[in-house]
Amino acid sequence: MVRLTLFELSKVWRRRAFVFSALALLAVNVFILWYSSLGSASAPGLASYKKLHTDISGMNEEEKHAYVGKLRETIDGVSFVENILLLRASGMGEQFAEQELAENPGVFEKYYDLYTSGGYLRYTDSLAAEKAFIDRINGEESKVYGYGSYLQEVQERENLLGGISVFANAQNEDSFSSRNIKKSADDHAALTTQGVSWVPSAPITTSAQNMWSDLLLIALTFLFVTGLVSDEKQKGLAAVTRATKRGVVPTIVAKLVALLVYCFVTEAVFFAVNVLFSGVTAGWWDLTVRLQSVAAYMESSLNITVLDFYALSVAGKSLTLFAAFALITGLCIVSGRVTVPYFGGAVLWAVSFAFWRFVPAASAASPAKHLNLFALLRTESIFGAYLNLDLGGKPVSRMVLSLSLGLAIALVGVALDLLLYRRPVGQSAARTLRPHPLPFRPHASLTRHEAYKLFVTDHGLAILLAFACLIAAQSLSNTYTSSSTEQYYQSVMLRLEGELTEEKEALIVSEKARFDEAFEEIRQINAAVASGELSEDVGDTLKAKWQAVTAFYPAFERVLDQYELVKNGGAFLYDTGWLYLLGALGASELPGFLLLTLGLILALSGAGAMEFSSGAWNVLNATKTGGRGVLRRKLVLCALAGAIFAAVPFIFRVVSTVKAFPIHAPFTPARMIPLYRNLPAAIPTAALGAAKLTLQMLCGALMALIVALLSFWRRSHIQTIFLAFLLLAAPCVLSALGFGLAEKFSLYPVYAWTLT
Repeated sequence: MVRLTLFELSKVWRRRAFVFSALALLAVNVFILWYSSLGSASAPGLASYKKLHTDISGMNEEEKHAYVGKLRETIDGVSFVENILLLRASGMGEQFAEQELAENPGVFEKYYDLYTSGGYLRYTDSLAAEKAFIDRINGEESKVYGYGSYLQEVQERENLLGGISVFANAQNEDSFSSRNIKKSADDHAALTTQGVSWVPSAPITTSAQNMWSDLLLIALTFLFVTGLVSDEKQKGLAAVTRATKRGVVPTIVAKLVALLVYCFVTEAVFFAVNVLFSGVTAGWWDLTVRLQSVAAYMESSLNITVLDFYALSVAGKSLTLFAAFALITGLCIVSGRVTVPYFGGAVLWAVSFAFWRFVPAASAASPAKHLNLFALLRTESIFGAYLNLDLGGKPVSRMVLSLSLGLAIALVGVALDLLLYRRPVGQSAARTLRPHPLPFRPHASLTRHEAYKLFVTDHGLAILLAFACLIAAQSLSNTYTSSSTEQYYQSVMLRLEGELTEEKEALIVSEKARFDEAFEEIRQINAAVASGELSEDVGDTLKAKWQAVTAFYPAFERVLDQYELVKNGGAFLYDTGWLYLLGALGASELPGFLLLTLGLILALSGAGAMEFSSGAWNVLNATKTGGRGVLRRKLVLCALAGAIFAAVPFIFRVVSTVKAFPIHAPFTPARMIPLYRNLPAAIPTAALGAAKLTLQMLCGALMALIVALLSFWRRSHIQTIFLAFLLLAAPCVLSALGFGLAEKFSLYPVYAWTLT
């Protein structure tokens, strides 16, 4: 069994594509760690913690408390000096500055010299960043320094409950809140302050709470699992394996053991890289102190060290990965297409993330928030926090429930895999002979034949249609509503549309006079309030009427912008609908682009792989047209499909825009829109829409060609899907999750260009 397990591991680990993918994802992980460690004015980077480590190394807890308190006092004094100087420089804050000085005597004089010398900058390069850093470490240190008081408070809550329960009824005493207080006191009873020595949270949480590492590991594990089963089926080796001496059961057991070993090894490697990076950039803090030394994990009821917490985190994440991908292995066993495990697994993780992210913690559905696969990956919440869930009025530890759920999912996955692998049904991933909705009719056109293979036999058309429906649902869900100012702008511009006339000019002049009158009235009321002729309350009441007029002035300024352009030749144009259509206004185009990318990857990943998996490529090379002819036709078909499919998001964006905003005058010069005032007069507005559509279709064609070429290069559905996702879709996913820099490594900036 050991040799068989090692063989299953080596089948995947010895592939250059898998090794390259693993190294690439590890490099991406390090890059994300580095980028995140740079910090900002509100969240200083890890380098600041390394300097702090040098300063407080060797201090006991009292010395740390005094040192951090002194840092806080100094930075507050320096910030006070800057605040006074800013008030004086404003020209209107002298009175407030004098008031602050009177309330804080001697502070300005004490810290003025330090402020002017810049000697207060010890850990960062600006006052804002320095204050943010010191405020953070002061809050964490004070929290850990008061850990003894926290334990005492937990016990006092139970004692207080015991005193009250004498007068309370039995129903209140048996409520979830009462039981939870008692359980909390019992779980913390054995804890003391011994071994608690403050360690900043950031160097520890960088290693233990890295969501990016979890997402990258999920992506890599998809490749590993499909390599264990789907590749074997594609090559027709499944039937051979089942006929050997150690056929069905030993083989699937070896695959599951290999998956378990893989999960522990890769999780340990990624975690070790995170720890190593944190140590190099933030300093090597003592990992043998109690977990409660880290403010982020102070509420944990476990009597363990930070090093023990690391080990538990690796074990918990590994178990979760194994449990989830044991289920996905079952999809690999029963599916005839390698795209099914990817799609099914993506749905599984997406649903788990939705529960974890969007279910309110205080709702009745809170167990669903904490008990799902994605929540199980957040081991810092399982081992580094304390929470009891309400199950039938009884408090049950989230840690116990989470570990039990992970183990249960793993056992269910293993049982399903054993059951499914024993069945001969679904063992072959070769193309089946069941009839297609579009039956094949003999003909002499090679292009038609390749199109049939690509879009019907390989289900490319069905996949593109499915994703077109998803894009339609996403686009049409963007319901644009007009604000009151937009409604005013629309009403004015629809009356002005067309060439400038005396009546239209009179309308603009009258509107401008109305706004000028309102602003003058407000100015006079403000002057009367300032001189004491009117009280502030009366002034506010009088101004309300005129402020209701001036509220629409920003929209009228847009009218004036067009008026200035029209005076030099041209025509008025209601431009809001065009701006939404061209992407200058409205919702981001990233969701539609991501769906477009995923659809092309799944639909065209078999462009070249289908020829190599069936062994047809050698036969094709021997024909008159040869493999090059097939390659050329497939690339053309893929590019054409990508271009047509890329038009789908634009079409539905037109539909959702027209529903809210009229789109008129397509042949009016585009430079009448102030955003495009520098364009030549000969370019009509419709040309901008056509250019936007053409640009997006070119992006779709380019992505389709990349997927097709990857398929011919790697000769495998699985590797094509994985590499194409990593190259085309991963930057978009990272951008959607908040890592904005990632989109610069994709085609999205070109796809979403507003032509300005």
